[in-house]
Amino acid sequence: MPGAQGLTTQLRAPDGTEVATAKFEFGNGFATVTIVTTGTGHLTPGFHGVHIHQAGKCEPNSVAPSGGAPGDFLSAGGHFQVPGRAKAGQSSGDLTSLQVRGDGSGTLVTTTDAFTMDDLVSGEKTAIIIHAGADNFANIPADRYNQANGTPGPDQTTLTTGDAGKRVACGVIGSG
Repeated sequence: MPGAQGLTTQLRAPDGTEVATAKFEFGNGFATVTIVTTGTGHLTPGFHGVHIHQAGKCEPNSVAPSGGAPGDFLSAGGHFQVPGRAKAGQSSGDLTSLQVRGDGSGTLVTTTDAFTMDDLVSGEKTAIIIHAGADNFANIPADRYNQANGTPGPDQTTLTTGDAGKRVACGVIGSG
């Protein structure tokens, strides 16, 4: 993209092993995000949810900003949301899932207009996280699932996490 700006970050497992590289290119009002896995054996074959999270922290065995039990990369907080850019059932940080092949390799290229480069690197910065499982994007049959209060449809956990599971790789966006 002529005149495009960009950022690159390395995503690492809790033990520090490099898992993937994420490249962000910005131009013409869009962000193109490219993720390439860096080796075999780091991610299981199948789909993995990928999200931008609200704080640029990738601390293993950490506690979420809201408190609770520790877990890997919880210090990155919840899904990133740009003020005023909310879409029904989506956060600005929702990205397409990464498909990892049987040999452990995977590439994702997706484009979004949900954030700008400045959105990602201002304040506390942001983090990009790969999850252990697929993201269902809260697309579940309302006739088979109910919220805790009995209302048909996805519950709050599904709406906020996509049921993508544990955080298995993390990179601070804009860190170099």
